Amino acid sequence: MDNNVSKNTFSHKFFKLRFTKEKTSISIKKLLKQELLQTLDLYQQQTKVQLDLKFISTILERKIVLFQPTHRKLLSKNQGERFFSKSQSTSIAYSCPITFVLAPYFLLPAQIIAENLLRLSVFEQNNFVSESYLELKVEIINSGWINFYLDRALASWLEKSLALLNNSQTSQDYPPIGSENYQLEQTTAELFSIQYVHARCCSLLRLAARERLIALKDESFSHVGWQLEKPQTISWLDEKQNLWFIQEAEYSLLRQLLMVSDAFASKSNDWLKLAFNLAKTVEVFLAECRFLGLVKRETPQKAIARLGLMAMAQYWLQRILLEKLKVAAPTSL
Repeated sequence: MDNNVSKNTFSHKFFKLRFTKEKTSISIKKLLKQELLQTLDLYQQQTKVQLDLKFISTILERKIVLFQPTHRKLLSKNQGERFFSKSQSTSIAYSCPITFVLAPYFLLPAQIIAENLLRLSVFEQNNFVSESYLELKVEIINSGWINFYLDRALASWLEKSLALLNNSQTSQDYPPIGSENYQLEQTTAELFSIQYVHARCCSLLRLAARERLIALKDESFSHVGWQLEKPQTISWLDEKQNLWFIQEAEYSLLRQLLMVSDAFASKSNDWLKLAFNLAKTVEVFLAECRFLGLVKRETPQKAIARLGLMAMAQYWLQRILLEKLKVAAPTSL
């Protein structure tokens, strides 16, 4: 996949994703799919070319992929951490090759189709400037791939996602942890590692509450829901309006959280694999990204932002364990 080529067009254009009312998550992939389908509908009307939008919708579901651009690491010292991996590029992007599917319909090169779609999309999106939306930077690769970079839109996504989690509870009632409805003796190492990481997240969030960085609604984590009572909102940006996150481990966790949010908006997934990948990413994050010591004293908002990511990971791990895998979600080690 040639999605890291430097030659591109429209690298400074933006693609707006309108928020929709979802119960427990904002799926960037779902919003991208909806916006692309609307643009394609306008494009077929404009060009008088008939498209099978149902078929294209199925293709988009499979072909919109999340990736982390390659970057060079630089070692540097930072407050509260001996060393961190500072990336030359810490972007997270979704990539889509839909123009290759469209080329036989329009009898045009994939890159030309991508440029036409972007022009039409930018023109149409001027009509909802006042609406709530995410703004993604667009890059059209010379081969025809379209990359959608989140960049600072990550802060908006995190803010909107936490607002939804804070204001909604899952409709399903789960049996109490420890009841016979759950499989308590695990038979796979993968399940055990997921349960272990969930329990560790709960323990560390309790520690953060004792350190008065946050306050929890329910320190027993006996129900599924957003557990941070205070702060009610998290400052994801520093004084220069950049994300607090600079570590590779932080962006890897952000990427996994986006994938889980997308998964809950789709029909079927390998939930064991998804939860295992999230748990392994959380383990690296916990090892490399501290929230106590100098980090707490010098940059408490950064510590709280990291705890926000940890709380999101705890929420999704608990939901997958209870709802999808039908096993216990231990809350202590």
